[in-house]
Amino acid sequence: MSDITNAYNNSSRPLKHHEELYLPPHLREIKTARNRSKKVWQRFRDPASKNLFNRAQARFRNATSEFNQSMYISQNEQLNIYDGTLWRRTKRLKSKRSEIPQLKNPGTNIPSHTDLEKAEIIADHLESQFTPMILVTQIPREQLKIPLESSKMKSALQSSKRYNLLRLFAL
Repeated sequence: MSDITNAYNNSSRPLKHHEELYLPPHLREIKTARNRSKKVWQRFRDPASKNLFNRAQARFRNATSEFNQSMYISQNEQLNIYDGTLWRRTKRLKSKRSEIPQLKNPGTNIPSHTDLEKAEIIADHLESQFTPMILVTQIPREQLKIPLESSKMKSALQSSKRYNLLRLFAL
């Protein structure tokens, strides 16, 4: 490896396992041929070029499925009973995936099928969980006309004045 390649590898972050997409060179060549034929078909919209693109697409699809199958076979051949890889793979294949239950209306206990029914059930649930805030427009006009210093407010003001005076004299 050259110094440039080493510097690049050292400066970049390594790819995570799910980010890696390794295509062997023969698959990469088939993919570029497919992309070129797709470009030609998109430019000219010719039935013959469409036929070539379809063939290239089928060739690429078959090559990728063969590659994936060979990778799966090679991974299975590398499984070992001594390091636990065979058991881990078996456990993963045998474990049942838990299904997400269907959304049911709590009042009728009937499952919902359409998006509108599901949205209604979720909206009803959220409405029962949260109470809306009282807006100023919802307060009756009579309460707005009451002066600020009502009897409750006066007693609160007096007690706060008394508290402040006591604090002042305590110093």
